[in-house]
Amino acid sequence: MGSTNSRETIKGKISKVVVLCGGTSPERDVSISSGKNVLKALKNLGMNSEIMIWNGDFKELDAINSMCFIMLHGSPGEDGSVQRFFEERNVPYTGSDSKSCEITIDKIKTKEYFQKLKIKTPKWSSDPSSFPCVFKPRFGGSSIGVRIIFSETEIGRSSEDGFYEDYIDGREITVSILDIDGIPTVLPILEIIPKGKFYDYESKYSPDGSKLITPAPLNFWERSEIEKAALKVYKEINCRGFARIDGIILNGEFYFLEVNAIPGMTPTSDLPASARAFGLEMEDVVIELLYSAMRR
Repeated sequence: MGSTNSRETIKGKISKVVVLCGGTSPERDVSISSGKNVLKALKNLGMNSEIMIWNGDFKELDAINSMCFIMLHGSPGEDGSVQRFFEERNVPYTGSDSKSCEITIDKIKTKEYFQKLKIKTPKWSSDPSSFPCVFKPRFGGSSIGVRIIFSETEIGRSSEDGFYEDYIDGREITVSILDIDGIPTVLPILEIIPKGKFYDYESKYSPDGSKLITPAPLNFWERSEIEKAALKVYKEINCRGFARIDGIILNGEFYFLEVNAIPGMTPTSDLPASARAFGLEMEDVVIELLYSAMRR
């Protein structure tokens, strides 16, 4: 179907786009891959664009005074710090604002929002109450540091700030939302069948690490309820541009796990796959994100 926004109009209003990627988090390599994929789409669109592979020094960001396409994963690019830097300098950027990013980077704070909205999420605590359970770092993404624990002897010691979550043995589902013409739109829901025990780092970024099924085989009620709840979360947290919400479905119930304010945009990432199923190519997604940023 393609983007509903005029590519030529947007190109005419944006003199230059700087794709910001890299950073200092464990997700640096994924961020660079996302950034290069976005840059390729911008070049295909004929837009004046360049990439900055950032090393975490905020002084370097002073060189950006045009549209910044933020493709940073993890802190400090996804925790609101970079967004606040640009807000203070009136530099336009893509994605959610600093306040929204501060919420979504924190898995516990996000789960508290789920509870507030009466949306199902697995129970969690600072100590495991039953097995199996899932240990998750409180901050960060790409499933780095996540592990399934089957017994007390496997707990071990961890220096990470994390929590233990009830293990839901269901189907991995991810819901991507993209602002199209400024309207938050749920893209076809995607089911993930990882080769390993769960959707870990290798499953996410290896070419054959998992099988993606889109649209996910859901009945009308399941799909409509998930879409409704996902949009509720997206709007309540005040996300912008795009987001990806991950969860598990079991016996017709969807358990929300986390919200990703800057989803991966690598060639194997989930959001681009859902966008393709909707009829949007990478160039269309990029145009919509720029359009959303222009309307901030």
